[in-house]
Amino acid sequence: MLDTLMFFYVVVPLVHLIHEAGHVSMAKLHKVKKTEIGIGIGPKVVDFNLKGTQIRINIIPFLGGYSSNDLTRELSHKEIAWISFGGPLFNILSILLVLPFWTPFQFSFSALFVYFSLWIGIVNLIPFKLGEKRSDGWQIASSLIKLVKNR
Repeated sequence: MLDTLMFFYVVVPLVHLIHEAGHVSMAKLHKVKKTEIGIGIGPKVVDFNLKGTQIRINIIPFLGGYSSNDLTRELSHKEIAWISFGGPLFNILSILLVLPFWTPFQFSFSALFVYFSLWIGIVNLIPFKLGEKRSDGWQIASSLIKLVKNR
């Protein structure tokens, strides 16, 4: 029971935070100002500013995350692709940092972290659209297609 709670209230939000931090980091590399990260859904529990990024953690932190940018200029297709790639990239990089502590043949939080990060990183690279929601892969693919068409 405690393991399940730890997974949903520590591992999952941490993986989502790392993913969204990847998007924000890439956005900041491309001079995007006023970034925001939200973890979970529901009423806000914690809200703080870290190095110019507003971070909000909601009451149900294991149900996804988002990042947004207050754009003062229109981004190029190349910039959109890089910012979209930042989330999955950070998931993969975080796995590399955890690998030395990973015990794949027994239960551990490092194993759960590796599996969930890998799942989030890979699934977000698949181009798909659900209603108005577009995956990182969709953003990357559509940006690259527009970039090639405009050449």
